[in-house]
Amino acid sequence: MKMNNLRLIKHQRGLGMLQWALVIAIAGFFLLFAFKVVPLYAENRYVESALRSLENGGEKFDQMTDAEIKKKITSFYVINNVRSEGPSNNIKILRESEKAIVTIDYETRVPLFYNIDLVLSFQNHLDSTRPGQCCKPPATLKTK
Repeated sequence: MKMNNLRLIKHQRGLGMLQWALVIAIAGFFLLFAFKVVPLYAENRYVESALRSLENGGEKFDQMTDAEIKKKITSFYVINNVRSEGPSNNIKILRESEKAIVTIDYETRVPLFYNIDLVLSFQNHLDSTRPGQCCKPPATLKTK
């Protein structure tokens, strides 16, 4: 009986130093990844909110001038602390006979570690004929 107890205790030691180092390294990598990526997605949520504020305003955004639309979006960015250049520099307004489409398509590059960067692409579209489908690009629209 004593021999069996010693054998069971010998196999129940837990993680060694190398295993703990591996667990900590993996957890550290995922924490670093989260700290780099989560703020970029949060910032894109503000970009989506800026587009939604256009459709919820007092006047329809397809009747606003391009300068008024850009001013309203950039003032929303200032209030909500959107600091990236991508959302500010890539506001494009496409006008057709009965509709207006506001697109904010941008890429953000963030260094992960050493010479490895993460590139995130965001596509945000607001169509005046489909304001309920804000911030999702239509399948037929191809922008460059």
